[in-house]
Amino acid sequence: MLDGLGVLDGLDSVDWRGLEVLDQRRSAAEVPKVLRRIGRADATTRREAVDRAYGDLQDLLVPTERVTDASTAALPFLVELALDPDTVARPDLIDLLAQLARGGAAGEGDPGWPAAWRRQWPRLRGLFGDPDPAIRRAALHLIADRTADLLERWRAEEDRALRLTLLTALGEAAAAEDPAGGLVAEVRAVLDGVLDGEDRVLRVAAVIAAALLDPSAPLRAVPMLLELLTDPALAPEFEALPWYALDHEYPYGRDDVTGWVVRLLGRDPAVAASFVAGLAAAGAADRTGDAGLRRCALDEGWWLLVERPGTAAALLPVAAGMLADPDDDVRYKAVHLLAVLGRRAAPYADRLAALLDDPGESEFFDGTVGDLAAWALTRIGDPRALPGLVERLVAPYRDMQGRGYCLSDPRRPDVVDVLRPLRAHAALLLPAVREALRDEVARKGWLVRELREVLQAWGEDPLLPGEEAPYPPAWQPPPMDAGQAEAAVLEFAAGGERYGDFHTALASLTGQGRRPAPAVRAALVALRDADRRLSPYRDYRAFLGDEEMRPAIEAVLALP
Repeated sequence: MLDGLGVLDGLDSVDWRGLEVLDQRRSAAEVPKVLRRIGRADATTRREAVDRAYGDLQDLLVPTERVTDASTAALPFLVELALDPDTVARPDLIDLLAQLARGGAAGEGDPGWPAAWRRQWPRLRGLFGDPDPAIRRAALHLIADRTADLLERWRAEEDRALRLTLLTALGEAAAAEDPAGGLVAEVRAVLDGVLDGEDRVLRVAAVIAAALLDPSAPLRAVPMLLELLTDPALAPEFEALPWYALDHEYPYGRDDVTGWVVRLLGRDPAVAASFVAGLAAAGAADRTGDAGLRRCALDEGWWLLVERPGTAAALLPVAAGMLADPDDDVRYKAVHLLAVLGRRAAPYADRLAALLDDPGESEFFDGTVGDLAAWALTRIGDPRALPGLVERLVAPYRDMQGRGYCLSDPRRPDVVDVLRPLRAHAALLLPAVREALRDEVARKGWLVRELREVLQAWGEDPLLPGEEAPYPPAWQPPPMDAGQAEAAVLEFAAGGERYGDFHTALASLTGQGRRPAPAVRAALVALRDADRRLSPYRDYRAFLGDEEMRPAIEAVLALP
C-alpha cells in the first residue's frame, strides 16, 4: 500500500507552487495532497471521498486542450499508484492516465511531456499482465488508437470478455490506418478467423468490428446475425458475458448489441426493417419466454420509423402483430407505434378499440395501453375514442408531481397534441374541455395553458366566464419576402437545421402565390422525396411535424 512512506515521499521534492494546473482558480500545491488522499485510501474509505479525490485530480491535471507542467510532474506518481494493486479504484486512475496521454499526443502544452511519457511507458505496459481483467480492460484505453499494440494484446489475451472488447477496438483503430497497409490486413485476418470460428458471441462482435472497415459487412452477415441474436440458447450468454466497448461505461447485453446491429444495417433501411421483422417473428415464436426480444424489435422498429419514413410499410404489421401480446410493455410500444403512423393504422382500428380499457403500463413511460389506443384512434379518425377522452387525458395530471421522459423515446403525447387536431369534433368535446379548464384554473394546475391553446386552435374563446384579461393570440412568425423565403429553403435543403424558418418560408411562398425559382423547386422535390423525417424532434412530435411539413412543401410545388 502506498501510504505516504514510499514513493509518494518524493512529492515533497517537487516545487509544485511554480507549476501550472488546468483550473486557474486552484494551485498546483493541491496536487500532492490529492495524490496522498488516493494513496492512503483503502477498502474502508467512503466511495464518495474516493470519487471526490479523483474528481479533484481531473480538474487539476486532465487537459481539455493541452497538458501542463503540473501533469508532467505528477506523471511518475500517477504511474506508481496505477501499478500498485492496493490502490483504490485503479481503473479510474488508468482512465485518467489515458486522458493525459491523449492530451499529450495532441502536441500542445508542456514540452517535457513526450519524454516523460516515453520514460513511463515501459512500466505502464505491465498493466497488461495484471491478474485482474478489469485492470487489463482499463489499460486498453492507453492503446486504443495503436493498432499494432491492440493486435499484440489480441494474441496474448485469453479472457473471453476482454477479447470482445479487443475486437471492436481493433476495428476502430484499423479504420484510422492506411487501408492498403499491413496492419489493416492483419486486423482483417483476425476478424475473418473469428467469423469462421466456433465462438458465436465473438462472431457477432467480429461483424460489428468489420463494419468499421467495410460498412457492407453487416448486410452480408444478416442471416447469421439474425440466427445468433434470436437463439434462445445463446441469449443468457450475452447477458452473462460483460461486453464492454472502450467508449461505453456499461456492458452491452443482447438487446444493446441488437440495437447496435440495426443501426449498422440502417444504411439500407429495407434490410434493417426486414431484420426487425425477423426479430419480432422469432420473439413471437416463444411469446412467454422472450418478451425482451419482442420489446427489442419494437424499440428498433421505432428508431427506424423516426429516422426513415419509408420503413412504415414493413413495420406496421410488426407492431400490429403484437397488439395482443401478454407483456404490457410490448403492447404499450406496439400501440404507440401504430398511433404515430396515424391513418396508415386504420386497418387495425377494431383491434385498437378493443384495447381502450387496457390498464397495462410500460416499465419506463407514463400512461397506459388504453391511453395510447385512444390516441391511436383519434389519429385514425375513429370516433370510438371520443367518449370520455378529455377526462382520460387530464386525469393523470391532477396528482402528478412531475413528468420525466426522453426526447427520443415513445411516450404519451401532450394533451394539446391530442386535442388540437380534433376541431371537427369540437361540439362533442367542448363542454369537457371547458370543465377541465375551470378545474385547472381553480387548482392552478399544469394544463391551463394547453387547454387554452386547444380552445384557441378550435376558434373558441380561451377565457372562462368572468375572466377579463385578454388572452394573447397564438404567436405567428412574420412572413418573409420572396428572396428571404427562397434563401431559407435552399439553406435548409443544404443541410440546415432551422426547421421553423423553413416552415415559415414555405408559408410565405404559398401566401405570395408565385412559383419559386427552378433551383428552389428542385430542392423542395429532393426534400419531399428523401426518406427522412422533416422535424427536429425524435419523439412522437417528429411524426406530427413531418405531417405538417410535407403538405406545405406540396403547396409550394403546386403553385402555378
